[in-house]
Amino acid sequence: MADTEQITDNFAVLLGNGNVPAATESTATASNGLRLAFVNGTGGTLQRNFVRQGFGLGTEQDRNRYEFAARMQNIIGKHTLKYGFEYGQNRYRIGTFSTGPSRDFGAAISGPLDGFRVTNNFGVCQGNPGTATILCGNSTFTTRTNQLIAAGAFGTQYTNAVTAPAGTLSLATLVNPILVLSTVSARDFQLTTRGGFTHTNVESFYVQDDFKVTKNVQLNLGLRWDYQQSYGVDTKYFDLNDFKNNTQPRIGLIWDFTGEGRGKIFANFARFLETPIPLDLNVRAGGDDQQIDRNLRVSRLNAVQGATTISDFGSLGSEETPVDAGLKPQTVNEWTAGIEYEPIRDLALGFRGIYRAQDNVIEDGSFDDGHTYFIFNPGIRGNGEKTEDSACEGTNGAPVAQCFGRARRYYRALEFTATKRFTNNYQFIASYVFSSLIGNYEGLFRNDNGQSDPNITSLFDLVSLLNNTYGRLPNDRPHQFKLDGSYRTPFGLSLSSSFRTQSGIPFDQLIPHELYGNNEGFAVQRGTAINPVTGRNRTPTTYNIDFGAYYPIQMGENRQLRFQFDWFNVTNQQRAIREDTTFQINSGAAGIPPVENPFYGRGTIFQFPSSVRLGIKFQF
Repeated sequence: MADTEQITDNFAVLLGNGNVPAATESTATASNGLRLAFVNGTGGTLQRNFVRQGFGLGTEQDRNRYEFAARMQNIIGKHTLKYGFEYGQNRYRIGTFSTGPSRDFGAAISGPLDGFRVTNNFGVCQGNPGTATILCGNSTFTTRTNQLIAAGAFGTQYTNAVTAPAGTLSLATLVNPILVLSTVSARDFQLTTRGGFTHTNVESFYVQDDFKVTKNVQLNLGLRWDYQQSYGVDTKYFDLNDFKNNTQPRIGLIWDFTGEGRGKIFANFARFLETPIPLDLNVRAGGDDQQIDRNLRVSRLNAVQGATTISDFGSLGSEETPVDAGLKPQTVNEWTAGIEYEPIRDLALGFRGIYRAQDNVIEDGSFDDGHTYFIFNPGIRGNGEKTEDSACEGTNGAPVAQCFGRARRYYRALEFTATKRFTNNYQFIASYVFSSLIGNYEGLFRNDNGQSDPNITSLFDLVSLLNNTYGRLPNDRPHQFKLDGSYRTPFGLSLSSSFRTQSGIPFDQLIPHELYGNNEGFAVQRGTAINPVTGRNRTPTTYNIDFGAYYPIQMGENRQLRFQFDWFNVTNQQRAIREDTTFQINSGAAGIPPVENPFYGRGTIFQFPSSVRLGIKFQF
């Protein structure tokens, strides 16, 4: 299958007989040279992202880690000193390639492709057999549909195409879909370390003093430093070896206000540094021709032999990405404070507050709309001075040219806990968290577009994509409650149960970028969109109950046979935990508007249904 290119249709039609017909190429040609193709879906229903053949990418990878550590401890009077050194080296070898044949589309910049993936992008119109008219959402597709009609594509079934008045053609309630080819994308993506490997070295030093100030008061003081050196295949890429920037202070105070070990008041501050920076950054940005990402728009459906280039976007990221000379490591600061108290024997109640704030972030960005990139700390100048967010706001809050605001993420939480130790044959642990998670930077993984390229996501690539990015982040859940408990019966049977409930996640309205593709921008402020299907701005609140039991049979001093029973999701809840936030779908070409996503707001991932597991376990 390595010689077979992957072909995906962004829209397809499911007919009543279960068939998904392929598009038919016509003799008509659009003004830009695209040979027009269509699907007559009369009587069918619209589907999205149908893969017709191929696997897309093949890869071979090796990952290895080598580490050494020396950790020491000395007790000197009231001081317990802990100190040490850690060394680690992560190595990564990768060879990822696009499946499919080599093909020359005549691209002047990209040249021939050594394998490629194809995406056929369609616009969606609606047929009305009663009037022999096809209704399209914009004039571009109306023109192309009339060209298809003139070329005899629909026979006598349809004789005219017109543009629907704004807001009258809804893909969500569409019947008789007619697909009209918009663009054909051919993409050759490769990641390679050319038989060698890339690696990152980390040297860490720490010292900590646990100081018993009085019988009931303990002070914990610590410092940690993590130094990093990142290497591409051929040379060192960059290092983070500054003493001041790598300093991570830790301080904590604990006071046993009961004097009997039954309660404590505590407060802590800690600074954490991202280490090691994932090696994906070294491969994709740390050398010439380690990443090859050629993107074309071609003239024929499925990018068949004989198709020619309409647009050539060149190879994105094929050259080593420059690094800001003042680059700082990625860091997070955390403050916590709380109280724990045991009012009655074996039951401890607790409360704590948590504030976690992103400080520095490492990302890639571009000042020239994606032609060249650099690795930098968003919102921080080379001299270390932080850019005020207001300095980047232009008309209606949109960022001004060549100005990135700070990457921000703030987590605030209040947590209440109750813990009953195992006595009298039962125990339980309960917690409730009231929290908020807001900002414009989710972290190393992006849930909104599914991108797992840590430190080089598309989030800060283009200033034009920064509008509306600040708000409630994808994992913001205001309320979470957990309860776990177990009971051992007098005749040896042990029972357990677990209950979870949590708020849904915020709903968004994601829009595409011409080159980057779908789900790259926000039409309204992040986390504030209203789901048109449910009328809410969050996914549903979910809950889950699990039940377990096991019966042990002792078969010797250290041997035991267990009969186990587990029942997951006892009430068979299957609410949506993810919903489709893609508001519009990329047309793939300048001048052709994106199209409405008919599945916007519908559930995409649901809770697992109820299930039972039986087992026998021999423990020794």
